[in-house]
Amino acid sequence: MAFDKKIQRDVLIIDDDRGICEILTEYCHNLGCFKNIVLAYDGITATQKLRNQKFSLILLDMNMPKKSGLDLLGEFEPGHLNTKSSVLIVSGTLEKEIISKVLEKGVKTFLVKPFDEAIFQERVLKILANHTPKS
Repeated sequence: MAFDKKIQRDVLIIDDDRGICEILTEYCHNLGCFKNIVLAYDGITATQKLRNQKFSLILLDMNMPKKSGLDLLGEFEPGHLNTKSSVLIVSGTLEKEIISKVLEKGVKTFLVKPFDEAIFQERVLKILANHTPKS
């Protein structure tokens, strides 16, 4: 499926590190395909946002206060407004045990900090190409 840059999408960035959020926001702006870039600095805020809005891309850190990324993935049940296939795990530490649990939950796309913009764009475009919203 081809990626259509003209279709405007929404992205949710879930990370407690505000510096990482700024970088991810800039990278998303540079892609030029997001209408709304929404931030959540903890898992509880993320849960609320995920219940109220559909996102084409969800950038998810694993280690956060109040609720972990793994806890959030457990909330993606059938019929949920958002899908696990739109999740990109962005984390500084990914032990084998965590990777295994994430894969069991159905998420297959990872990005380990630190990363550069080219790798970020490659992973994001792959997700977006597979989940093109109706225009």
